[in-house]
Amino acid sequence: MKKLIVLIALFALKSYSQNNSFTILDFNTKAPVAFANIIFDNDVYSGTISDIDGIFSFPKRVQTISISYIGYESKTLEVSNLTSKIIFLKQKASALDEVVITNTVNPAHRIIKLAVKNKALNNPENLSAFSYQSYDKVVVDAEDMKVEEDSLKEIDKFLEQSYLFITETVAKRKYLKPKLYEDSIIATRSSGFKTPNFAFLANTIQPFSFYEDYLSLFETDYLNPISKGSTKKYKFRLQDEYLRDKDTIFVISFEPNANRNFEGLKGLIYINSNNYAVQSVDATTFNSGKIEMTIQQKYNLIDNKHWFPEQLNFQITIGEQFGRIKYVGKSYLSEIELNTQLTKKDFAVLPIGIQKEATKKDRLFWNAARHDSLNTKEIRTYVVVDSIGEKLKFDKLLSYTEKIAKGRFPLKYIDLDLSKIISYNKHEGVRLGAGFYTNETVFKHVSIGGFAGYGFQDYEWKYGGSLLIDVPSKKDIKIQFKYENNLKETGTSFTKHNLSLFNTRSVLAEQMDQIKAFSFKTKMKLYRNIDWSIGLYTSEVVPLYNYHFNSNSKTITNYTNSEIHIGISYFVNEKLNNVFNAITRLESDDPVLNLNYSKGLSNLFGSDFNYHKIQFTLDHSFRIKALGKTTYRLDLGYIDSSIPYGQLFTGEGSYDDNFPYVFQNYFQTTTPYEFLSDRYAHLFTNHNFGMLLNNKGFFTPEVVLHNNFGIGDLSEASNHENIAFKTKEELFLETGLELRNIIKINYLDLGYLGVGAGGFYRYGFHHLPDSNDNFVFKFAMGFTFK
Repeated sequence: MKKLIVLIALFALKSYSQNNSFTILDFNTKAPVAFANIIFDNDVYSGTISDIDGIFSFPKRVQTISISYIGYESKTLEVSNLTSKIIFLKQKASALDEVVITNTVNPAHRIIKLAVKNKALNNPENLSAFSYQSYDKVVVDAEDMKVEEDSLKEIDKFLEQSYLFITETVAKRKYLKPKLYEDSIIATRSSGFKTPNFAFLANTIQPFSFYEDYLSLFETDYLNPISKGSTKKYKFRLQDEYLRDKDTIFVISFEPNANRNFEGLKGLIYINSNNYAVQSVDATTFNSGKIEMTIQQKYNLIDNKHWFPEQLNFQITIGEQFGRIKYVGKSYLSEIELNTQLTKKDFAVLPIGIQKEATKKDRLFWNAARHDSLNTKEIRTYVVVDSIGEKLKFDKLLSYTEKIAKGRFPLKYIDLDLSKIISYNKHEGVRLGAGFYTNETVFKHVSIGGFAGYGFQDYEWKYGGSLLIDVPSKKDIKIQFKYENNLKETGTSFTKHNLSLFNTRSVLAEQMDQIKAFSFKTKMKLYRNIDWSIGLYTSEVVPLYNYHFNSNSKTITNYTNSEIHIGISYFVNEKLNNVFNAITRLESDDPVLNLNYSKGLSNLFGSDFNYHKIQFTLDHSFRIKALGKTTYRLDLGYIDSSIPYGQLFTGEGSYDDNFPYVFQNYFQTTTPYEFLSDRYAHLFTNHNFGMLLNNKGFFTPEVVLHNNFGIGDLSEASNHENIAFKTKEELFLETGLELRNIIKINYLDLGYLGVGAGGFYRYGFHHLPDSNDNFVFKFAMGFTFK
């Protein structure tokens, strides 16, 4: 197989008679040697550095080249004696020996501190604007697969000749400071698919530049070695210095200190003395468990002013026990324009995604767009996997994936709503049912359907129907008409009652109102970062618990309620993706604000109440360097009139003997309906210290500190009869300590299902008489790669 790789590399390169382009490969692994130093004619001021693919070139006047790289034997070669376009370097017997510095200053620290000082100057995302075109290629390969002996030979033969998958993408990206991006996919091609509705871009897998304090890779934040205070966290070593004209390139190795309590990287970074900017970097996640990721970035000085990425590569390795799957991505940037005259009007409100003609580009287009021609193995991958895809109907399977991502399973003319099949809550017990809705085969922009479900504990049917209109526009406008004979948990609004299996808190729902409700709702993307909705609801409400409401000397049990609802959501630095023909929002630590206003309309459709209701939430997470991440939710609510129990604020508790589970953004030590309010303020906070106790080995629990606060009031409390509740005019306080992933269970060799536990304690004015009742022990579930 090594011989085959060499032949492929030779085949892919142009002949020596046409240019002086060469490739440096590792003698043993045949992998490219990125960022090797090449000196021309023994002149240390004249030379170049190989790119991420190990490729370099030199002027025809050059007679000798000297090649060196950290951990490899150096070579000096006469150009006239070169007969091959491949140059091999052998690793030294002992590479990257640890340096011991005693009674002296580490010379690497001065350079790292200068690079940190100049981060703001060199960070490309601090430019006012820029645009570029990228060519991205991702291949998926397998190594050391553990399968039956009879199948092993066939698999080895296949993997020698073909990758498992290959995809190529050409995209245009533009950027406006501070964080406004737009990607337009102008061409995409994937093995096995005729019309793929997805595309892979390197900037969605790894950070666009190497300058943020934390680099987010696979939802894990790694401390950047180029960050303030990193010399106390990382072990740096100045490995080499290259002279280029008036500049010096410093080659520095880095890895986390042995006593670290953070997620770190290891590798090599090349810093140019010109503004002490990152010229290239090769970094791998350190001790990262089931998934290992390597990122490589190469920067170029544009117009002798700004350093800007020109190559972005990544390699993701998954699995150990049953073999390894490798995702190798390469991205090449061209047509780079800096500080362009862009305004917000030049950016679409919704992501553009894949253009209509993107999957129809011909061979001439791809030949011109590629950084280099496809090698034999890549070409064969298209041939082999395309034939497999046609036989197994990959495009049809892809349409299933698109639907499943939306919680639907496609049948011929209708979609099955997966959320309606099974659910559980304490009132209904197990609920089985089904929901069916017409799909685009019947009407392209209209869906009609309904659902029905039966509770095996309350022995009642629930059912409903809806009409959904997806208005073609640039604002993502949706209009829905709905009727339902269903259940609504007390304390939730018409817009947010959700008893499906996908809402874990719903298992505690026990106090229910039966509703027969008609509703109209429309929502849209009002402006960039802002979602807007408006709706009208009317419902006949029957409390399914012992309760009476006194209103103007009248006792009411069943009632009718109608309201108009307006909702606005604001997402700071919102990032949207258009994947599988669906717009999705990328999770972010940036603030998310939600404001909901409801107006009770008495006498409308027989409604009994007139009121104003306001709810507001703010969700935000932020990092404290070396101390972890703080996450909080501020939750406020206000109602100006006395209205029935089911329309007030309750249900913020999550303590239940039968379900001792940690529910985020709920009070852990109060029962679900312990308190009742018509105005309140809640603050839920947790601080994740990460693997503070231990960051090595198998036992690496995350330490999370919780502190929750709440205060509220209830006017005319005497109007609510035959039901027990408390009010919290005095501040409610609770604190807790949670250890996540104490026990880890290998899951498909991809990661670990984590089992954790936490203890919570309520104190202050609302503490309970028996001290033991104030303490609650709970379990937690999660997933981790490490």
